Amino acid sequence: MEGDGHSRRVQQAAAGGDGAGIEAAFVTAAGQVTQLPWDQAVVSVRFEGLSPVSALPVVPGSRWGPGWWWSATAGRHVVHGPAAMRTQLMVLDRDPDVTGLSARPVRLLWQDMSDGRVRSWVPQLFARYADGTGLLADCPSSPTTGGERAQRARMVLEAACARVG
Repeated sequence: MEGDGHSRRVQQAAAGGDGAGIEAAFVTAAGQVTQLPWDQAVVSVRFEGLSPVSALPVVPGSRWGPGWWWSATAGRHVVHGPAAMRTQLMVLDRDPDVTGLSARPVRLLWQDMSDGRVRSWVPQLFARYADGTGLLADCPSSPTTGGERAQRARMVLEAACARVG
């Protein structure tokens, strides 16, 4: 299938195909921006306790803007964007297996092998589960939201998560 071939090509073009070469940028509790290899960050950084690495975009003329959800799980407000993100945040907050939540805590960076440019993507939510595993998720309002750039970023996000389990 053409779609499957395209997915493999995008995944291979992003960070060597297996998620190698992906970096994680985040803001420490002291407010310092730090960047580590993804494999190292995933085992040493508690993403659920971090502030957003970047603000949610505000689009003039749009019918929504960023908001705050009081999270019983996190014990603090968690920023959210559109309704799809707020809904996912609400669902995760009610899950008894979720022990921590944060919005936009990490920026993934990689070099696109097709053109050599450094690309980045900020996943919308992070959830920590009681067994220590984590969930890094985007919350698009539809599968086509964001176009080609978002599709490429989703492939990299999948590769990054698959790499670390």
